[in-house]
Amino acid sequence: MIAIIGVLAGLLVPAVFAVRKTFNNASVKFEVQGLADAVEKYRTKYGDYPPDGSSWPIMESHFRKVFPNILQSELLLLNPANNANNSGIRNDYAGRVMDPAEAMVFFLGGFSTDSQKPFSGKGGPLLNTGTAASPVWSYNPSRDNGMYEFKNERLSLADDADLMPVYTSYATTVPYVYFDSRTYQTRTGAFVGNFHVAAPADPLTPAGLMGAARPLLSPATTTVAIYENPKTFQIISPGIDGLYGFDVQPSSGAPILFSSTGQGYAFASGGWSLSSAANRFRLAAHVDQFNRQRFPMLDNVSNCIEPPTFGDAIK
Repeated sequence: MIAIIGVLAGLLVPAVFAVRKTFNNASVKFEVQGLADAVEKYRTKYGDYPPDGSSWPIMESHFRKVFPNILQSELLLLNPANNANNSGIRNDYAGRVMDPAEAMVFFLGGFSTDSQKPFSGKGGPLLNTGTAASPVWSYNPSRDNGMYEFKNERLSLADDADLMPVYTSYATTVPYVYFDSRTYQTRTGAFVGNFHVAAPADPLTPAGLMGAARPLLSPATTTVAIYENPKTFQIISPGIDGLYGFDVQPSSGAPILFSSTGQGYAFASGGWSLSSAANRFRLAAHVDQFNRQRFPMLDNVSNCIEPPTFGDAIK
């Protein structure tokens, strides 16, 4: 009898894990779709998709369009050129205002109804805990007019080094990332520069690119790829393992990028091109061969694909 119970338990455990995985994947897809719906609501209200923080000219143009009465002092709070004097509001590397994971929270979390001070006015994203003469800025977790109800316990509010929080994805501590199509092609040095990376500090080294989120490429129709949703946006979840799946080739250190159908691309001649050398790195055998356990990206989820995960999309 005990042996029979053991056999039944052995059969049951994998089934329980399979059901749990299916449930978690469905929950991630549900959240991604909710965030995508919130981005569309933002566009309906303001007549423009939110930027992703990659370009200050695009950000400033957007703010002046949606908040025509905005004060110059509000813009100076975010302008990376004013980074040394913005009272603790830290801007990111390479002249960015914020990274794409932070931008999603900043834009969808709600702005003040004060037409001149949409950021620092009552209910806006920035809270002055000092004085008018000596402001001390913090993030305001009680914002008004939000397009999405972010759960405060999943915002990175404890990160004192960076005022702008990110929103951690379902079942992980790694954030959702938002990409605006206007800056899919932003480049810094040799790499497409539109990503979220937590560590190491230098994102432009091959080591810094490990695990970085990237906008997805479309299935190949030409030798040079285009991006999914080329005129709108992408929201990427790292899936239930918390790994975005972007990597570099062990032999050369060259970056690898993937489409939602799992095809691999390498960066050359100013764009991402189909590469058999890159394509093979999505196969599990090569993941094991090069000991790249951070690589399994097939449980990722995006608003670009219909199935629950990338893996389901390429079956």
